[in-house]
Amino acid sequence: MQFTKEKEVAGYTFDGTTLRDSRGTKMGEVDRTYVRGWNAALLGQLDRKNIRDPRGKKLLEFDGKTVKDDLGKKVASIKEIQELIEGEADISLVAAWYFLIKKQQANMT
Repeated sequence: MQFTKEKEVAGYTFDGTTLRDSRGTKMGEVDRTYVRGWNAALLGQLDRKNIRDPRGKKLLEFDGKTVKDDLGKKVASIKEIQELIEGEADISLVAAWYFLIKKQQANMT
């Protein structure tokens, strides 16, 4: 008897601009260099390989494989993020994950 490991379905989908949850509800979007919530509120900015808060303070840096905070400490890897979100691995995906999932979960606790 052989067991097959089924791929776990991601809870979120990201099409390059819009992040949606498993029910298809829009959680937010990346509009060029800005990250906006579902209600169009400005949550953050993209600046080359850096992710900044709405006031311009550097929060994260993405080198293509790992996400580091402003002090250089590893926050997550792109593989960990892609386990949660189905989508192309780029800085837009990382920004959507940080502002729309990670920060929301931190606010719930």
